[in-house]
Order: sequence, then structure tokens, then C-alpha cells
Amino acid sequence: MRTCLCITTLISLLLLAGCDMFAGPAADIPDNELRSKWRECKQIKNPSRTKVLACENYERECSRRKNKGNLVCY
Repeated sequence: MRTCLCITTLISLLLLAGCDMFAGPAADIPDNELRSKWRECKQIKNPSRTKVLACENYERECSRRKNKGNLVCY
């Protein structure tokens, strides 16, 4: 019973600690590069499906940084 509790606790801790690892590759982009990619996305008239997904990721990362007080894209 005690080992089951220890294993459950360990798994829970690993899950909580790993939550931020799914932030995505846009989280590693420097501010100036994110800003240029975000601006590029705003200028595209008819983006492809993959470009739309990439631009959504950039927009999400800009919003995340904005919530932290970093107005890199605005």
C-alpha cells in the first residue's frame, strides 16, 4: 500500500513539474525574432494552413509574454 502511495505521489509531482515543457517551440524564440515573425504573419493575405498554425502559435506566445508584462509584439 505504501509503495502505491509513493508511486502515485511521484507521478503526480512529475506531471505537475512537466506542465511548462509543453509551452511549445515559440517559447524559446528571442523577443526580436518573435516580433518579426508576428509582424510577418499580420501582413500575409492568404496564408497556407501550416502558416496559419505557425502564426497562431506566435500570437499565443505574444499573448503569454504580454500577460507577463513583456509587450514585445504590441
